[in-house]
Amino acid sequence: MLNERRIMGSDKIGLTIGKMERGCELCFPGLKSVIFITGVCGDSCVYCPVSKDRFGKDVIYVNEERITNLMDLIIEIERQGAVGASITGGDPLVAFPRTIKVIKMLKKHFGKEFHIHLYTSGRYATPDALVSLYKAGLDEIRFHPVKDEYKIAISYASKLTKMRVGAEIPIAKGLENWAIEIIKTVEKFGGSFVNLDEMEFVEPNARALISMGLNEDENRPFTAKGSLEAAIKVLECARENSNIYVHFCPASFKDAIQTKNRFGR
Repeated sequence: MLNERRIMGSDKIGLTIGKMERGCELCFPGLKSVIFITGVCGDSCVYCPVSKDRFGKDVIYVNEERITNLMDLIIEIERQGAVGASITGGDPLVAFPRTIKVIKMLKKHFGKEFHIHLYTSGRYATPDALVSLYKAGLDEIRFHPVKDEYKIAISYASKLTKMRVGAEIPIAKGLENWAIEIIKTVEKFGGSFVNLDEMEFVEPNARALISMGLNEDENRPFTAKGSLEAAIKVLECARENSNIYVHFCPASFKDAIQTKNRFGR
């Protein structure tokens, strides 16, 4: 099987080994609403692109619109005509009761086929929390491996639920070995995929990235120079040494296609 795996796509819309996850498929045509459930996280990643008006603050946004009433979620998603949603932050599990309530609301209003995926570090992903997320209707969970807790969280999510389970990480020059190790770990602990996001070079993280020896790519605006090459190196390694899906998402795709399609709707 390993020698049959191919890297497909392009550096403009994305590169992938295997089939993209449903959450990614729906993002392309703008069919996913983005729910920023809280800016509180518990971690402080140096490359975090979350803006200062959100980071560490318990605020809610839907498609960049600030809301204070959860029923406004339904109104905005209907306005967009979305058939799914991503729940992000911060870490959604910090606001666990709110997150569970939102998942149940969306499934009740839009039906069980409405696809929901969620991002979390795994720090707060206890077995009970993971089972509760699954029972509420969560379809897909993506761990960001900040601490070693994500490993056992992937194992619990894979064994105790029927959610799609994987990891999503930034990729840039110098992070290749880390990314390769993440792919090995996700596969070892029962996960199905790893998404590589081209490192964004934006105001909230620019100073930190420069201190890491990274600079903005003049040919790929708002990205860290060398990120594409790093992603290709990781994909080539995964093609030869892994059986799980690996997908590289370019920053330009998110800005020029994904976000444009979502707001266009």
